[in-house]
Amino acid sequence: MPDVAVAPDRPILGSADGVARGRRLSRRSTLPTGRAVVGGFLVAVAALGIFAAWSSASAGPTTTYVVARRDLPIGSRLTADDLTSLPMDLPEVVAARAVFRTEALLLGATTVGPVRRGELVQASDVVRKRSAPPELEVSFELDSARALAGTLRAGERVDVLATFGAGGDTYTVAVVRQALVLDAGHGSGRLADSDRDVISVAVTSAQDALALTHALNAGKVTLVRATGAAVSADVGKTYQAPAAG
Repeated sequence: MPDVAVAPDRPILGSADGVARGRRLSRRSTLPTGRAVVGGFLVAVAALGIFAAWSSASAGPTTTYVVARRDLPIGSRLTADDLTSLPMDLPEVVAARAVFRTEALLLGATTVGPVRRGELVQASDVVRKRSAPPELEVSFELDSARALAGTLRAGERVDVLATFGAGGDTYTVAVVRQALVLDAGHGSGRLADSDRDVISVAVTSAQDALALTHALNAGKVTLVRATGAAVSADVGKTYQAPAAG
């Protein structure tokens, strides 16, 4: 049997010991599929929504409303010491019209119903005077022709004249001077083309309020615009037309 020579393994270039070493194979890592990315995103969004809902539920109400700091009997003139604010949730129909969110809106208002400590101060509990504290407010209805044809505006001043009597005994007297107009226009529910206006004025004394009320019921009242006028009627001054002949 002939001798067979076996050639030695050739060293592999680059190996440290010149001995061939087997190559180790490993699976190449793959990127996540699009479905997996979308699924992970949806899970993250759901978790964020749950967290937001929990945070909102645990945070409590954030809107504050005015409540009474102490018991307020009828006729109380409200000051900052009478009021405070507390956070609470209210139905929108109540929050929009029946209560107050800032205390400043109620300063100077007067209670017309009792309010207990901690209770909401509601619009029906108070009335706010639009004139200065010493003044009295009077409202009345006049023919538009006698109230400057509907051109009066809040903030103006008027002299109030009244005509009494009949025939030759008719006379006109200045009842009130420089009364402050608080509101002027058609009353609520009246047609826009109505020939009657509702006027609200502020007078400076009880005597003026009495004289104006008497004139409205016993005579014919006419308003004279005194806004910016250099002269004004003297209260009590009477005019009577000269007798014929």
